Amino acid sequence: MNSGNSTHHTFAKRLSPISTEAPPNVFEKITHPWPPIYADPNFRKPVPTNSWIGNLFYPSTNDDAPTTPDPYVIRILDDAGGPRGLSISQASNKIFGSYQQSNNVPSSPAGFMINPFVVDLRFTAKEWVNVRPKPLVTAWDHVSATLKLSSNDNQNIVFPLTRGMPYVTAKYSGLTPQFFTQHAIINVVSEGTAGADVYTGKKFKLSFNNNPTSTYVIYALGDKPLSLRKNGNNNMIASEPYNGVIRVARIPNNAAESTLDNYRDVWATSGKITTSGDSNNASYGIQWKVEGNANRGVLTYAYNHHMDSLTASVKKTTLTLESATKGTMTAVIGNTWTLNEPTISKVTWLPPNPAPAAPSRSDILKVLRDDVNKDYVPETQKNDIYFSGKGLQKVAMLALILNKPETQLSDPALARTALDKLKTSFTPYLENRQGSPFKYDNLYKGIVARAGLPTSMGGSGNPGAEFGHSYYNDHHYHQGYMVVTAAVTHHLDPNWRTAEIKKWTETLIRDVNNPADEDPYFASYRCWDWFAGHSWASGIKIDGAMAGRDQESVPESINFYWGARLWGIATNNPDISNLAALQFAISKRTSYEYFWFLNNNRNRSKEMIKNKVAGIYFEQKIDYTTYFGRYLEYIHGIQQLPMTAALADVRTKEFVTEEWNQVLGLAMGGITSSWGGVLWLNYALINPSDAYVKLRNHPLDDGQTLSYSLYLTATRPGFQTR
Repeated sequence: MNSGNSTHHTFAKRLSPISTEAPPNVFEKITHPWPPIYADPNFRKPVPTNSWIGNLFYPSTNDDAPTTPDPYVIRILDDAGGPRGLSISQASNKIFGSYQQSNNVPSSPAGFMINPFVVDLRFTAKEWVNVRPKPLVTAWDHVSATLKLSSNDNQNIVFPLTRGMPYVTAKYSGLTPQFFTQHAIINVVSEGTAGADVYTGKKFKLSFNNNPTSTYVIYALGDKPLSLRKNGNNNMIASEPYNGVIRVARIPNNAAESTLDNYRDVWATSGKITTSGDSNNASYGIQWKVEGNANRGVLTYAYNHHMDSLTASVKKTTLTLESATKGTMTAVIGNTWTLNEPTISKVTWLPPNPAPAAPSRSDILKVLRDDVNKDYVPETQKNDIYFSGKGLQKVAMLALILNKPETQLSDPALARTALDKLKTSFTPYLENRQGSPFKYDNLYKGIVARAGLPTSMGGSGNPGAEFGHSYYNDHHYHQGYMVVTAAVTHHLDPNWRTAEIKKWTETLIRDVNNPADEDPYFASYRCWDWFAGHSWASGIKIDGAMAGRDQESVPESINFYWGARLWGIATNNPDISNLAALQFAISKRTSYEYFWFLNNNRNRSKEMIKNKVAGIYFEQKIDYTTYFGRYLEYIHGIQQLPMTAALADVRTKEFVTEEWNQVLGLAMGGITSSWGGVLWLNYALINPSDAYVKLRNHPLDDGQTLSYSLYLTATRPGFQTR
């Protein structure tokens, strides 16, 4: 068997595909029923399903679905007055809403936070007063998209949209520029005037009547200056058609204006992701493709987690603006970003101390015998991929700790039984015979469950079936449980159905985390967002993702990357394992910035910090609740499962202590459901001796076994039997 220790390998800056083979024939091929109607068919990359640019590819309710490059939020073709086009919003102040006491959740003045959208400025054209321009996304990658709005072949506006863009950039062709705002324009400053309310030049400053007053600057970079006439309180209209680049930026303060002036003629149009490192430390980067005066270096806003890990490859400025939901952004200068993650977790299969305290071993073995001798079928064959996956992973953990000699839980016969029963339980999935089989989708290049497809394709006709898996929701959650199970199975018996399990598992990994555009069968990094520093769970939304992408369960995301790392170790593939270890490290960093709130969190209000967790985290909203109910054990428990050696490494004693003392410990007496089992196992991270007793006397979640819960608890520092 593999020793389980990852060795020292460096992975290349541009990772090779995991495979370029077609998915196994066990996955029937389909074409997804919901096509991306605004995607240019001539651009050959798969359309991303879980990306920050996802809303650009479809119409939405009232055309109000946002796209969040940050610090600006944009909408296309929204109807808020004036001709349609691309609308920009950059909100200084957020809307906080209170929740009254609900079930066992106390009242909170910061139950939710919304990033409000008001049209600060809209790029449009005089010719579009009675015309709805046609949108087309002509190119895209992980940090950019190129959007074209056109009324005919000769009249269009092209927008290179990039993450962190300090300006919104538009290239006009054959159209008369018009700028609309929902505010009232109270002051205009320009290089010249040509009569009442007519302003000329290549730079214009517009101040609005919002509170606090915001000021935007318009730069005309074409050969000719612009002449803009103020029309009423809401419009600035050019005197003639224009050909050239126009850029718009919000001026954060007076001191920032000179910096915006200096970098007005250089902009990013796209970017490439690079990764490098090994099992000890790693880095990742963005190579921006730049137009204009590239030698000057491109100005880009960075999140706080970027600022902590960016190297001297960039220069920091004093420009700051608020992001939608990630706190204050700071502008930096540089065409290449390099971000270091110097602390890569050493945790792989087992906890750092893999053997439970000696006095507990006979007790844990006794409970292991009870757990292994149970009927696995009801736990692993639930006609639902998510809950079946939870069942598979929990029985995989039994086989793991019984077959790893480091645990000192010695019962060879029981170990063989646990592994044999794991293989039997896993076999229907390996053969794709589960209740809702996986299909391979030729359109979005991914694996989807049958359940949510139309009845004509064998599904239920309900896109929400299987938590929306058929529409690319939650793939890293569902596949994560399966990948962990496969990794454990292959690790413990590398000769069992070797070729099949390798192709099957790597197909699921490629669906979620294919690292290379050269793989012709899968989209790259479906769920992972290199700029945000975490995954997104939400996939295709038929009416639009109206609050942007979202993610609820951070640990189930982390579980996927742990599983991918284990699979890489089990198959001696350091590219897979080291990449997943890097993503695991970045996820830990961003969890404490945006999802889990220590007392000193810099991105959340004081009242929101008291909640300790975000709940559902959207690009445009933070909501202290869950999709399945509003109880403390739901909101906090979904941030604590599945508990593994890996998750125990992510959830720090400092955070667990704060969350327990300030929220959970006060409510545990009234929590009698199986969610309490999740919370008590989390409590074991800080008080394993008491938690061990509680776990023995409390109902457990369907993803837990008592034996593995006791095992994890008894391996914690300071554990003593009572």
